[in-house]
Amino acid sequence: MLAAVVLGLGVAVVPTAHALAAPPGDTAVARPPIAPPLPPGVSHLEWSVPDYIAAWEEQHGRPMTDDERATLARGCIGVTVVNLERDDVVNPPLGLSFDTFKRARAVQAALNEILASRPTAREYAAQVRRHPLLSGLRNVLSAYPSWIDSSELTAALFSKRFWRKQDPSWTDEQAAAVFRPDPTTGQVDMGKYRYVARPGYVNFDYGWYDEDNRNWWHANHAEPGMVVYQSTSRFYSRPLLDFDAQVYTVAFARVP
Repeated sequence: MLAAVVLGLGVAVVPTAHALAAPPGDTAVARPPIAPPLPPGVSHLEWSVPDYIAAWEEQHGRPMTDDERATLARGCIGVTVVNLERDDVVNPPLGLSFDTFKRARAVQAALNEILASRPTAREYAAQVRRHPLLSGLRNVLSAYPSWIDSSELTAALFSKRFWRKQDPSWTDEQAAAVFRPDPTTGQVDMGKYRYVARPGYVNFDYGWYDEDNRNWWHANHAEPGMVVYQSTSRFYSRPLLDFDAQVYTVAFARVP
């Protein structure tokens, strides 16, 4: 299989794909994970882009297209966009962003419960309006890609780390207020986010949450010289001078 290297340790680890167990009564063959979970005590692995593409292709059972390879080459943002598998997405949608992983997971679970019924766009909207959690959130209806059959959709999760002061004229207090989570729902309004970096630093870091192994996939920067990281939550979210904020975002992805 494909070799990954433990950063800073120089220890080679060979991820071996394995099939996930099918739920009772389900005779369908589950897809293999793109990689096993990180071993205990290992915070992150480093993957070359060709190795990541090869693992992705094996998991998806098809080649990565030229357009997808070009998207992936954008760096961490490319990793997330490629895994959303939606032709209409250029940058990951931020409308359903939350202050904590736990809140985002609750929204993700609620949306996937609705998707399990394979609703029409009208049925989806009706269920959202009746839902005790989803009905109190912004952008749940507008986030839904109604042009994609609901049987092809899943609610997925990614994270974004960024610098709050998106307008240099803002004071620190103003910057903090702009991205302050709703006190009831934890939802964060990302409408004023403009991809602006802290001067002299990286402007963002996206992390794709892997449901199969509970790890995060991100990257150091765009090509050339791009490296893909498989990380624990603690390592991905470690303090960095580049960022002073982090959100966890739910978005609709195509089922691989």
